[in-house]
Amino acid sequence: MSETNAVVNPSRRKARHRGRLGQVPIYLGKQFRFFINESDWKVIPMSAVIAALVAMVVRKRFFVDMEGGLMSAFALTCVGIWNGCFNSIQSICRERAIIKREHRSGMHITSYIAAHMIYQLFLCVVQSGVSIYVMMIVGIQFPAKGFMTSSMMLDLGLSLLLISYASDMLSLFVSSIAHTTTGAMTVMPFVLIFQLVFSGGVIPLPAWSKPLSNFTISNYGIRVIAAQTGYNELPMTTPWNTLTSMRNTEINADITMGQVLDVLNSDFVKPYRDTEVIQSFTVGDVAEIVNSSENTTHWREKQIMESVNVRQLVNSVLEDDSLAFLREKEVVPGVLNSRGVTVGDVLKRLLADKDSQAFLDQEITRSVTLGEVADMLNLDKFAEAEKDTKLNDPITLGQVIDFANGNQWVQDNRGRSVHFKTTVGALIDFIGVDKVKEIVTTKSAEAARIPAYDRTIDNVMDNWLMLGIFIVVFALMATISLKFIDKDKR
Repeated sequence: MSETNAVVNPSRRKARHRGRLGQVPIYLGKQFRFFINESDWKVIPMSAVIAALVAMVVRKRFFVDMEGGLMSAFALTCVGIWNGCFNSIQSICRERAIIKREHRSGMHITSYIAAHMIYQLFLCVVQSGVSIYVMMIVGIQFPAKGFMTSSMMLDLGLSLLLISYASDMLSLFVSSIAHTTTGAMTVMPFVLIFQLVFSGGVIPLPAWSKPLSNFTISNYGIRVIAAQTGYNELPMTTPWNTLTSMRNTEINADITMGQVLDVLNSDFVKPYRDTEVIQSFTVGDVAEIVNSSENTTHWREKQIMESVNVRQLVNSVLEDDSLAFLREKEVVPGVLNSRGVTVGDVLKRLLADKDSQAFLDQEITRSVTLGEVADMLNLDKFAEAEKDTKLNDPITLGQVIDFANGNQWVQDNRGRSVHFKTTVGALIDFIGVDKVKEIVTTKSAEAARIPAYDRTIDNVMDNWLMLGIFIVVFALMATISLKFIDKDKR
């Protein structure tokens, strides 16, 4: 009876699980038992920690400028690669002896890899969701509107999932060719370094190594995230920040008038010939400027005529040398040889007379301010009536250049040297801070534009497709590698 059982039971077991699809749930259940019993669940909280650390670094610059956008795309790609790689780097090599034995007993490698792909997809979905959620909690402000979907968080979540899953399959392949967990973990740092260094995003690559980036998951991960977040539509702020940090830097140079004219006539200046260097002003503009000035009150109170009393007038006559002839003029002629009474004598007696003090303090003229004069002339009414009257025509940079080119004195003195001393900040203020900032940020952004990062559906779909190809290729390579497991020497 026991002999019969020994023959029948293996036959039944083999018949029950001989199909490839039938074996997939068996190995999938095994993976979930690993998840619970072998502490594979630890990759979930670990992904949350990694996402939090990365988010704390990039949260203030994500979606703000080109530099922050590229740095954030690289950081999110790193999160996906780290999560994926450490999910499966030991999953096959740790049970290699068991796989060999089960394969010899009828296990299908394709069923085993399919079960792994389903299980690893589950891990990557959970990790991607947790990572995006943690980033939002830490402080990254995701735009409400996505590019491919209705939510930017969903957009980036899909990209992060594909990056993680492609990295997961890469590690699954490494684990399939490594005979021990030690060997797999030894190879893993080199795989990560290759993925991050040759990503072609943050780290500039020499010409000979640029083709290698086409074989990295990180390259397509950075591309798709940069495209989704509108990298090429953001300003570049590093040149402007560098320029403003040099505001106090002095510029000393000897320049000739000819050099100035050559710059003004260069192609660089041509687009700005129509720029107004002196704008047109109306009477209303001038009145508004005057009335809005902080010095308007002081201007109106400025005295143009001070009050004068009789005493001040008398003292002026007595003290002013130019009025000496008036002081010496006799009002009462002298008798015989006696001296007559002069105007000066009368004025001095008047100053000394106690009864005349009230008369001496009487004002001859009162003080008058500029505000009072303006009110008497009704300047406010005049300004209101003539507010649209132009005081001058606008003068453009082109007119200034044409005048300089046509002025004979300027042409005769082209070799005349002028010592030029200023600061970077003074030049910025002269041209206009807002105008310089706009020029620097927009021009530098145009120069830094990368077509592969354009925010287009084709760019996003192409990169998603490439990540999908990586997933399929590495899964096939892992399957092929395990097909030769029976040839292991041990």
